[in-house]
Amino acid sequence: MKFGLIGYPLSHSFSQNYFTERFKRLGLVDFSYALLPIQSEAGFPSVLHDDYFGLNVTIPHKSAILNYLNEIDPAALQIGAVNTIVRTGIYSWKGYNTDVLGFTESLLEWYGDERLPENALVLGSGGSSKTVCYALQRLGINTSVVSRSGAGHLVYDDLTKDIMNQHRLIINTTPLGMMPNESACPSIPYEYVTPEHRVFDLIYNPLNTLFLSQSENLGAKVKNGLDMLYKQADQAWLIWKQHGKF
Repeated sequence: MKFGLIGYPLSHSFSQNYFTERFKRLGLVDFSYALLPIQSEAGFPSVLHDDYFGLNVTIPHKSAILNYLNEIDPAALQIGAVNTIVRTGIYSWKGYNTDVLGFTESLLEWYGDERLPENALVLGSGGSSKTVCYALQRLGINTSVVSRSGAGHLVYDDLTKDIMNQHRLIINTTPLGMMPNESACPSIPYEYVTPEHRVFDLIYNPLNTLFLSQSENLGAKVKNGLDMLYKQADQAWLIWKQHGKF
C-alpha cells in the first residue's frame, strides 16, 4: 500500500523516515512512503490518479488541494486547509486537517499548568496560518496575522513595541528558516522580544531556527515544530487505518 507527501520543497521533511520506521515496526512489509515534490497544482492529477492510498500535504499546497477533493472534513473545510487525504474510491479523495490536533496538543503540553495568553501573533497567511488561527481561536486566544503583503493583515513594519508587548505568544507558520535556507527568518523587531514571550516555530528542520535562536537569546521560551509533526502524523495514521481497515 502506497503513501506519500506532496509539497515543495521536501528536502527538509522527516515524514518519509517517520512512516517508513512505523511500517517496519508494525511488520507492514508491503507499505511504502514516498516524497513527491510537486511545485504547482499542475502536478496534482498525476499523483491523485496513481495508486496511492493516503497522502500528507505540506507547504505550499494545503489550501490549493481542496479543489481536487471529493469530500472534505467539516473542520478542514472551515479552516480552508488540508494536510491529510485518503482515497475513498478509484478517483475519489477525502481531506482532513490533522495539524489542528497536532498544534493544539503540542501548545497545551508546552504551557502545562500555566495560563494561556490572551493574544498571539501568527506570522504568515497560508494554509498553516489558517490552521493555527483556528486552533488558537478554539482555545480562546485572539489572533493577529502578520504577512509581507498585508491583504487585510498586519505587515511586519506595523509591529511596534506596544503590539509586541500585547502579544506574548508568537508563532511562525512561514517556511522562512527551513532547511536548506537556514539563514532566513521572519523580520519581526527582535529587540522587543522579552523573557515574557513564548516563540513557537512550526519548522522542525533545523530544530533550532534563526527565528528561535534569536528569540531565545533575548530570554524568550522557544519551541520547534517536531512534536507537532509527530502528533499530526499519528492522527493521519489513525485516519488512514480507519479507511483502509488494516
